[in-house]
Amino acid sequence: MKWCRVKAFFISGLKTTFRDRASIFWVFIWPIILVFMTAYVFIPPSVGQPLTLDMGVVNYDHSEAPFNGTAFIEVLKIIEYNGTKLFNVRVYEDEDLLLGDLTKGELDVGIVIPSGFGNNLTFSQAKLKVYVSGGNVYSIQVNRAMVSEFLRRFSIEAGLRKVEMSLRYMNMSYVPSKIPTQGPWGDIGFLKFIRNYMLGLVEPINVTIIEKVPEALATRPAVIGWYVIGALGMMMLYTGFIIGSTAIVEEKERGSLDRILSTPVKESEMLAGRSLAGLIVLLLSSLAIVITGVYAIGAKIDWNPLSVTDWLVPLNLIMIGLMTIGIGYMLSLLARTSRGASSMGTTLGLILSFTAGVWFPKEWMPAPMRVLADMFPITWALDTIRDIVVFNIGLGEALTGTVRNVIATAAIFAVGVIAYKKTLRKYAEL
Repeated sequence: MKWCRVKAFFISGLKTTFRDRASIFWVFIWPIILVFMTAYVFIPPSVGQPLTLDMGVVNYDHSEAPFNGTAFIEVLKIIEYNGTKLFNVRVYEDEDLLLGDLTKGELDVGIVIPSGFGNNLTFSQAKLKVYVSGGNVYSIQVNRAMVSEFLRRFSIEAGLRKVEMSLRYMNMSYVPSKIPTQGPWGDIGFLKFIRNYMLGLVEPINVTIIEKVPEALATRPAVIGWYVIGALGMMMLYTGFIIGSTAIVEEKERGSLDRILSTPVKESEMLAGRSLAGLIVLLLSSLAIVITGVYAIGAKIDWNPLSVTDWLVPLNLIMIGLMTIGIGYMLSLLARTSRGASSMGTTLGLILSFTAGVWFPKEWMPAPMRVLADMFPITWALDTIRDIVVFNIGLGEALTGTVRNVIATAAIFAVGVIAYKKTLRKYAEL
């Protein structure tokens, strides 16, 4: 193998890519657009902040009860969570007007407060009629969850106040406070026993929910960093497939393949030059994506050049590039034209991006697709990169994954080389 010939094919491959505006768009511009869309559309700066729902209320309770429908509306108007108002409240005169705006999508939630609401809340059981609307299934689910949680908490707080009020009257008028009681609940005063029992009626299980997400994904920059690696993986899939699948057929369509085959050039020299050019293109695009993610939108991607573990990241990137190009060489067996090869590579790359755990976390997928993600070597390498730069795993774990990726890369690229040579010989015989 002569380096000068490899270099010639290498330079030719780079020129072919950088002279084609469509290639520039798909390899460099589209992934960067996707990164910005991720940061400002899919994961906007307001992510994690509570929503403010547009709520319509019809109040039929104008009783003189200490807490009536009017007081309930005032609570709805001022209630906040982490400094954000939960509801923009609009009061309607009757239910038909409320239903009209709900049907038109102008409101997220509608509440009808019946007559006697305040008295029933104090002395019995109150009722509310709640309508939930939304522009799509997801927003309806979110709106339902928000208003249901608010009403659940309000109901519990109302119940607790009724308990305290009842105990106050019992203590003042009916039950001596120091009557002892004994039982499974221990040796406590009777009023304390009654209080505990009534609290159990209001809230049988007092649940404390504490969110403990992985520290690496606890912030918006870290989540964006995860998706930046996903955008990088998506680009490598369809670009690598296209580079491999069009490597020979493009030369054939340009009329240069016959001239190349009539020279002493070896298959291995042409293969090495094309593969190296494709790999450099993939790595340059990856670098552009990461730089954009880190410096333009604040993605958290930890990479320390002084860490041995972190140097496994570029190694895994190279392996992803070789695997995608190798699969592209296999696809070239099916391609008849460069346009067909490009379409096939793009389609397959995008499908795998969304079904093999590259763009979406595989935990989101149905069980059959999760199997594909678990068996796809390119996902292995991407997960190794994420584990290093996002989850900061140790050298031992990173090496275990990297060794597996090396074996998979060698196998896939070897099969790709065989497919490349077979395709080349097929065209040579024509």
